[in-house]
Amino acid sequence: MNRYSDFSVEDLVWDDFFRQWIFSPTSETNALWNNWISENPEMLGKMEQARRILLSMRLEEPEITDAEINEVVRRTVGLVNVANTATTQLSHRKTPVLFTTWMRLAACIALIILLGWTTYSVLVRKQQEPQLGQQLKASSYFVEETNSTSRTRQLVLSDGSSISLAPQGRVRYRKPFHGQRREVYLTGEAFFQIAKDPDRPFLVFANGLITKVLGTSFRIKAYEGVDQVTVEVKSGKVAVFTERDPQSKKKVEDNALQGVILKPNQKIIYALNEVKMVKTLVEKPEIVVPKSQISRLDFEDTPASEVFNTLGKTYGIDIIYDAALLKDCPLTAVLEGLTLQDKLNIICKAVESSYEIVDGQVIIHSKGCKN
Repeated sequence: MNRYSDFSVEDLVWDDFFRQWIFSPTSETNALWNNWISENPEMLGKMEQARRILLSMRLEEPEITDAEINEVVRRTVGLVNVANTATTQLSHRKTPVLFTTWMRLAACIALIILLGWTTYSVLVRKQQEPQLGQQLKASSYFVEETNSTSRTRQLVLSDGSSISLAPQGRVRYRKPFHGQRREVYLTGEAFFQIAKDPDRPFLVFANGLITKVLGTSFRIKAYEGVDQVTVEVKSGKVAVFTERDPQSKKKVEDNALQGVILKPNQKIIYALNEVKMVKTLVEKPEIVVPKSQISRLDFEDTPASEVFNTLGKTYGIDIIYDAALLKDCPLTAVLEGLTLQDKLNIICKAVESSYEIVDGQVIIHSKGCKN
């Protein structure tokens, strides 16, 4: 949120997260913005101006082009500045109290009328233009999709990506995507399968956590009223970082993946109240290599170091161990059809070792074998 300290009225009007808060507020975003306002009271005036501009254009927003919105913002901000200057000049004159009060009221009414007229004139001009707009591609606009059913709802986006939206879930995005980034705002739970496009990163904003990908599949859980967000990766890589990160704006705009990097079978748990992220493994890791490349998981007198190496490649997980200690620890076991946790338990018991999960990796603790 620190990036908003230097925002102008125009910056706020164009900021997607600010617009989402104005048009679709939630208890989480209300708390986040209200806390930020209490810490930055000097921004209250700009935020109120931006809010008025957005609400004045809400009903017709899908029909207004980017240039036209800029024009409305420019005129409105100009009018506000002129009104503020006039009020300041009047305050230096010795004017009767009743007259001053009447003038302020009149100025407020005039400002509201002028704001409405500015917006109206843009809309009228839009309607009176010749059929040129019909020859061009339609402007992008925000749409909101809500799953009010008891089943998962499938959504296909303009870039070929898909979203499996869980019951009571809600997403908001541009249709079609606009600019150099593909952005989606999520409340609830959804599984994403993102079409690869290295030049246009895909970002999901959910309860203060930003997930950035170039092309992969992952699940996000960000329910209202729950003080944590989880991101689980099925394939590819994702980067996650918080909106409170001082470098969040840079990380959003850069095409590279920056932040906490998650690989297949890893997940992040973001605790909103503590502003803390914990990286670990998903509850049920899945095999990630193609079936044609899967090594048989039955071993006979195989060094434990080789077994752990095979297991790590099969699940795409880093398994850290001391190869020198385990090379002389043979293992004979059939591990087909077991969960990763069961496999690890059997191996560790057989070679007198133990394991723990740290930062999304499996760490093997061993003192070697007695045999």
